[in-house]
Amino acid sequence: MIRVLQVVGKMHYGGMETLIMNLYRNIDRSQIQFDFLVHYEEPGEYDEEIRRLGGKIYVMPKTTFRNFFQYKKALNKFFEEHTEYLVIHGHLQSTAFIYHKIAKKYGVRCAVTHAHNNGVEFTLKGIASFFTSRMSQRITDEFWGCSMEACRFFFPRAVRRGKRMRILLNGIEVERFHFQEEIREKKRKELGITNQLVIGHVGRFAKQKNQRFLIDIFQEIQEKEKNSLLLLIGKGPDEEKIREKVRKSGLEDKVLFLGARDDVNEVMMAMDVFVLPSLFEGFGIVLVEAQASGLPCFCTEGKIPSTTNITNAYYPLPLEEGAGYWASEILADRDEDDERRDDKYELVGIRGFDIKKIAREVEKQYTQFHRKANGEI
Repeated sequence: MIRVLQVVGKMHYGGMETLIMNLYRNIDRSQIQFDFLVHYEEPGEYDEEIRRLGGKIYVMPKTTFRNFFQYKKALNKFFEEHTEYLVIHGHLQSTAFIYHKIAKKYGVRCAVTHAHNNGVEFTLKGIASFFTSRMSQRITDEFWGCSMEACRFFFPRAVRRGKRMRILLNGIEVERFHFQEEIREKKRKELGITNQLVIGHVGRFAKQKNQRFLIDIFQEIQEKEKNSLLLLIGKGPDEEKIREKVRKSGLEDKVLFLGARDDVNEVMMAMDVFVLPSLFEGFGIVLVEAQASGLPCFCTEGKIPSTTNITNAYYPLPLEEGAGYWASEILADRDEDDERRDDKYELVGIRGFDIKKIAREVEKQYTQFHRKANGEI
């Protein structure tokens, strides 16, 4: 049994965490098991499933400048007690220079650093995290990224030209997003939706996801199409700010905050349009999911990797054109008479986003890393 330690923040419903869980569900768990080193005491939404699948969860102190030495002490204690890990997969780039170094001191032979974004927020914390992420490169053995854009942002040219970098597409369980009319009707009934035009969005409430602009877009849509509704799936630090903007815009009865959910695939079937106006994205897995469900997708031009452009219903728009332009484009597409709401999940699988195939490749990589660590190759 190969046990791979996944280093994460908290296993909540998010793009990075969804990828990890999609892989975990689809790898051969009789050969490879995931354990998790998390950095929040509060339970994550995926914790129960992780334990059910055979994984272990270990809690580290949340990393801050103030507890740097406490964090190092906790890591030293953990890796001294857990020498069973030869492979560590780090998804927290900003602190990888700490945990990779300590892990190797206690016997870890292969350290993977995984880039999940193609930008950072322009705050002191965001800029600091970018520079500290660069500090792990000398102690990283394998460099993975969700897109070439993410790799270009975080990994230097020497790494990108070498043989240790790999792009791992954020795959999904494509069959779960196969559009079904009966599920659409059931979910719309549950949510109290009648014959409304439903605009959908899935994303953590944070500056990166640009939900303030999304509310502006929806307000413009409301002025032209009163019988419309906005569904927001997710939670995060900026949720209350977005709720306040909705209140001030007079849209309280037109915007549903659905929280973090495990039925995103079904809620997407209840939507008519998907909108993701992010300031930056390392990949944008929700766009793959939305396209698999047959939704027309409107997203930020030049800020989201082009690899997410899969179907004929993918529309990148410039942020600088403003909310009115986005609203007009969304409504213009709604008025077109074509049929696009079926069988898109098959195309998504053909384009390389089937998580079952991606999981087979990850199994091979982990097995190779483990054999190399044991001196077998």
